[in-house]
Amino acid sequence: MRIALVGYGRMGRAVEEAARARGDEIVARLDREDRIDAAALAGAEVAIEFSVPSSAPLNLRRLAEAGVDTVSGTTGWDPAQGEVDAAVRAAGTGLLVAANFSLGVGFFHRIVREAARLAAGVPDYDVHLYEAHHRHKLDHPSGTARMLADSVVELFAGKDRWEESPPAGRPEREVVYLSVARAGEIAGTHVVSFEGPNDRVELRHEARDRGGFAVGAVEAAHWVRGRPGVHTLGDWLRDRFTDSPSP
Repeated sequence: MRIALVGYGRMGRAVEEAARARGDEIVARLDREDRIDAAALAGAEVAIEFSVPSSAPLNLRRLAEAGVDTVSGTTGWDPAQGEVDAAVRAAGTGLLVAANFSLGVGFFHRIVREAARLAAGVPDYDVHLYEAHHRHKLDHPSGTARMLADSVVELFAGKDRWEESPPAGRPEREVVYLSVARAGEIAGTHVVSFEGPNDRVELRHEARDRGGFAVGAVEAAHWVRGRPGVHTLGDWLRDRFTDSPSP
C-alpha cells in the first residue's frame, strides 16, 4: 500500500519503519512547512497523520479534499470538530482518529472496562488513574488516559466525572482523580488502581517503545482504506477483537 506520512517527528519515523517492515511504500513525508495537496501526496492511498494539536484539523481537511483516506493519532484537539467531519463526508473519504493505536492498549482498555463494571459488586472500593509520558508530549492528560477515565466514570458506580489531580482541597468521592507525569523519555505508562480497605487491585500498561503504536497505526491504515466516513477506535477494534465488546 502507498502511504503518505503527515508529521515526520518521532512517531512519523517509527510508522515509516513499521510500514516498510510490512512491505508498504512511503510515497510522501510531509511536515509542518509542507503544503498538503494531491501533488505533494504523490499518489498515496492512505495518509498516517501524527502532527501537533494546532495543525491536525487543517491537515485532516486538506487530506480529505485531496481524496486520501487517513488515520490520525494526534491528540489534544477535539476529534468531533464539525468542519473535519463535514470535509471527510463531502469528499467521500475515510477517517479514523484515535488517541492510541496500540493493540495492547486496546486489549488493556477492555480489561479496565470490565474491571470497572465488576467493582460495583465489591463494597468500599475507590479508583484512581495515573499516566506518564516523555517530557516532549504537549497534551496532558494523554488521550489514552482520557479514554480510560471516561470508561471508568461510565462504569464505576458512584463516579460522575474525572479531574486531573491532586485537587486543591478535599477530594470528592464522586470524582475519579487522574495523576500525570512528564519526564525523560517514557514511552507511555497507564495505571488504573482499585483501592479497597484491605487491598489494592492494580492494572497497568507500560509501553517499551513507540513500536506498538506504529504497528497499530499501519494496521489501522490498511483497515480504513476504502471505508468512507468518520470512524472511531471502537469501529476498528471491534473488527480486530472479534469476540470483545466495543469501547
